[in-house]
Amino acid sequence: MKEKGFTLIELLAVIVILAVIALIATPMIMGVIDEAREGALERTFDNIEHAAELYFFNKYEGKLEQDPMIIPMLELKDMVKNYNSDMDSESVVVEEKGDIISFYYTGRDNNPYKTIGTLKDKIEADTNHIKMNVVVNGETVNKVYGTKSEKDSVMKNYVWYSGNLWQVLETSDNYIKMVLAHSITSIAYGSTSDWNTSWVRKWLNDTGEEYSGIFYNGLDRQDIILDGNFCLDEVEVTTELKTNNAYVVTVPTSSTKITSCSNVATDKIGLLTFEDYVYANTGNSATYTGGSFLDEDELMWTMTKYTKNSTYPTTLVWTQFYDNLDSKSGNLMVDTGGTVNSVTKSSTFRTNTYGLGVRPVIYIKSDVNVRDGNGTKKDPFILSVNQEYTKDTALNQVTIGEYIYLDEGNAPSGNHASAIVNGYGITYNKNKVQYRVIDILNDGNIKVERADILRELDSNVSIRNNIFVPFYYKWDSSSTSNTCGCENGTGSTCYWNCNNHNYFQPTSGSGSYAYTEGENLGYYLNNASNGYYNWLSDTTKSYIKEYNWNLPVTAHGNDYSDMYRYTTEGNYPSRKNDGSVTAKIGLPTYGERYSGNDLNIAYWYINRWYGSSSSVGHVHDYGGLANGSSASYTWSGVRPVIILNSNIVITSGDGTMSNPYSISN
Repeated sequence: MKEKGFTLIELLAVIVILAVIALIATPMIMGVIDEAREGALERTFDNIEHAAELYFFNKYEGKLEQDPMIIPMLELKDMVKNYNSDMDSESVVVEEKGDIISFYYTGRDNNPYKTIGTLKDKIEADTNHIKMNVVVNGETVNKVYGTKSEKDSVMKNYVWYSGNLWQVLETSDNYIKMVLAHSITSIAYGSTSDWNTSWVRKWLNDTGEEYSGIFYNGLDRQDIILDGNFCLDEVEVTTELKTNNAYVVTVPTSSTKITSCSNVATDKIGLLTFEDYVYANTGNSATYTGGSFLDEDELMWTMTKYTKNSTYPTTLVWTQFYDNLDSKSGNLMVDTGGTVNSVTKSSTFRTNTYGLGVRPVIYIKSDVNVRDGNGTKKDPFILSVNQEYTKDTALNQVTIGEYIYLDEGNAPSGNHASAIVNGYGITYNKNKVQYRVIDILNDGNIKVERADILRELDSNVSIRNNIFVPFYYKWDSSSTSNTCGCENGTGSTCYWNCNNHNYFQPTSGSGSYAYTEGENLGYYLNNASNGYYNWLSDTTKSYIKEYNWNLPVTAHGNDYSDMYRYTTEGNYPSRKNDGSVTAKIGLPTYGERYSGNDLNIAYWYINRWYGSSSSVGHVHDYGGLANGSSASYTWSGVRPVIILNSNIVITSGDGTMSNPYSISN
């Protein structure tokens, strides 16, 4: 019997089927191989970190010589299996967060399975917003530029690093320069305009002085931060004040002040400089007209001096303004004298008077990798150096600045307005309210601050628009004169010359923030039946620790570090500290991280204002000006601060504003 063979068509059909199977199976097989390789690499990383832990506890007995501490891989060479020369340049970063010591191998930053390219390449790929080969301060760099209207959705220079949103200013073969997207606090600059002795420099950098490095010491992965290259030269400009369709000030007359610099600061952290602003709008040093991607409608310091005249030779600094003085939504570097639209700017913001916003600038390594994101504001590049936390990670291991959800399930059921936080519109969801980690305390407890102010307050608490409240309100019913007219807090003359009005009653409470007094904001936050504490769900209440809130006094011309001093010398109200008060809920403190005006709305500090029993510190809605206000004024909101217990863990999320951590006990 003759056997039947395959026809050519049948053979071709089999080949096609096999090819299709191969196309389907190959990615699956390669995926399995990649997963195996990635798993092996992760185990190697884990083993390196375990070796570093053994080394640390053996050699240093578990005590950090500094925080963070760097252990070079060469010291671990004999303890690591399959050690290779590629590891020579890596290290293990040892940090203490709360009561836990963590170990991180920097080789994780270059994990080929978790990177999508370098940050430098990503930034330079946006060719519509970068100008290559610009000479700045004697070095060839690539400058990012763009308009204010483009920045939120078009520009791709946003970076999520160390719990903060940054914008890239420039790239080079040696570094990447970034600025924080918003001011992070509001303090006075210093006693003069000298950067090297300024309070701002001390707040940003660990200078070795007491209470220095508030910002730097809260950063994660400090090993990627380089010494900066900040120009302190005064620039040559012509100052021109116009009111209609024109810029105000800032036309450089000498480009050499941009391309070269004779006075360079090499700190880890700086501020924006004059040249940063000049280039940001068009990538051109010829003019500055405002409206660039750097403009945030906030009052903020730069680090560039301005000499007005012999009367003010060393007390003025160029600032970013907030008002619409040039028909371009403001954002000017002013304080040059003169009047525009009836706004006087001769010496209003001298360095040692009001607190203005601080917007840090850093230089990081140029080869840092990106693991996620497309660079827009709502989907920023996430650096590979950012820690990745998994379910059941302790909350006190996260990076300062990251976001969490808390449940305000018992909040009033009114129509809460959407919040504008760091430029995002956020719809209020009472079961998922954003809070921000502002500190990890030595005992492992976590200090968090509400990302927005409270809204839709009870009618007998709120005064204006269901948002603003007085810090302390007392109407003196025994007054023989009714000229105050402020029984309901609305009289136009009620703020002055009223016996016992605007008064803290320090003798009947525990200092200015008195949670036992019914007319005090502290009482509303802690004890009142209609108050904030009762907004919180039972679960959230179970997270909260009572805390001994320090009550430092702030003042114009004072160093921010006064907030850390517990001196109570002098008589009330002139003393520098009102002691402390034990309560569940507090308020932000002058000079604290994230106590600037990221909301573009006024809110109260916990601090009394120096020299008066009737004034309290607050952030003004004028773009972030920090100063004092009468305790009964009704133009500040309430931004609660809470201490959470140390046994809270993460259940989901990545800590960004768009995906905060969910938590549980």
